[in-house]
Amino acid sequence: MPSGGLFLFTGPDRPRKLQRLQALERSLAISPFDRHQLDASAVTAAQLGALCRQRPAASPCRLVVVDQAHRLDARCVGEVLQHGDAILATTCLVLLVEQGLTAKHPLAQAQRAFTIEDFPGRDAPAAKPFALTDALGTRDAAAALIAVRDQLIAGREPIELLGLVVWQVQRWILVKRLLEAGEPVPRIVEATGLKQWQVQRLQAEVARRTMPALDDALGRCWQTDVEVRSGRVLPELAVEQLVVELCV
Repeated sequence: MPSGGLFLFTGPDRPRKLQRLQALERSLAISPFDRHQLDASAVTAAQLGALCRQRPAASPCRLVVVDQAHRLDARCVGEVLQHGDAILATTCLVLLVEQGLTAKHPLAQAQRAFTIEDFPGRDAPAAKPFALTDALGTRDAAAALIAVRDQLIAGREPIELLGLVVWQVQRWILVKRLLEAGEPVPRIVEATGLKQWQVQRLQAEVARRTMPALDDALGRCWQTDVEVRSGRVLPELAVEQLVVELCV
């Protein structure tokens, strides 16, 4: 029985899209070797079709995620429809659509072939200079993704944002270790060079985070860094997925 599927995730709520994508990845037991992220504006029909029809290396099926899928041309959509049965035998294909589809768009005309899940927009706070670190601290995934998007639009590279996330996680670990060692806040201020209000804020942020969880978070950061620098994932999507994971 085929283990794959054709999914169309529509709507602007990226936090819930990425959370759903992670749940799907876990339910299918996808190995990193069989997880692929593509940019719709850069993929050709031949490339998409060939990848989707490849046998998985270490999982029940491949997971192929196409970001900004409203940019797929008619050839790409036609390739998926033409080889739908072969794709279902090897691949779970997820198309992330951010914008509304016109009636003439090839995806709109092919919707019956997909399982459609809609993620309507939600109200979220406006971005601030330290919106990303603030949102990570309060585990507000929606605000964190808005902050990431705002920084990307402003011209910052995904690898820079990843560095900011790593810096925040390292501060959490430092303060958590000192707190667990019994150090009072004034001593932590003296030892770290942080201001008292910064230590108090970090103390509140790590109160419900365990050391093993923080160590795992840092490991996930370095894993994302390797994947981004090696070109194995889409940098923007990888950073977004990471910040959502840190907000769980």
